Amino acid sequence: MGELRYDPNIHHRHPIRLPDYQYASKGAYFVTICTHGRIPCFEQPALRTILEETWLALPERFPGLILDEYVMMPDHVHFIVWLNASVTERMTLGKVVGAYKSLTSVTWLQHIEMAGLNERGKIWQRNYMEHVIRGEGELARLRDYIRTNPLRAALKKDSL
Repeated sequence: MGELRYDPNIHHRHPIRLPDYQYASKGAYFVTICTHGRIPCFEQPALRTILEETWLALPERFPGLILDEYVMMPDHVHFIVWLNASVTERMTLGKVVGAYKSLTSVTWLQHIEMAGLNERGKIWQRNYMEHVIRGEGELARLRDYIRTNPLRAALKKDSL
């Protein structure tokens, strides 16, 4: 069965970003990126290493970017990043997430080819979910959510 293509007559995509918000604004953002098809491919050690190393290298690519909490689950990642609007080359949240997805995909494809693996190359689902963090209380709650996500997932798995 082939992959379903976008058809504007039957599919109704709605913007998921805030319409008037400037995603280059200084501040903290909570982001979730899911795997394509929600397949738990992040259980593979090599791919986990690629994701982690790319995450840690993002500030080199985007001066002024501050990494906060980060968690890698089997089929998604959550993270908090801080953008600094005073940096000369304006970064946007979309550029940061796009670079992360692109760099991890390219590195994974190179790894698959070099290792001669029979793995699928497509990692990421289209788009991502983001939330503009407003206030210290919300920041603390989201940090806690990220830190406890693996425990909640394990408890959920054990209860099934």
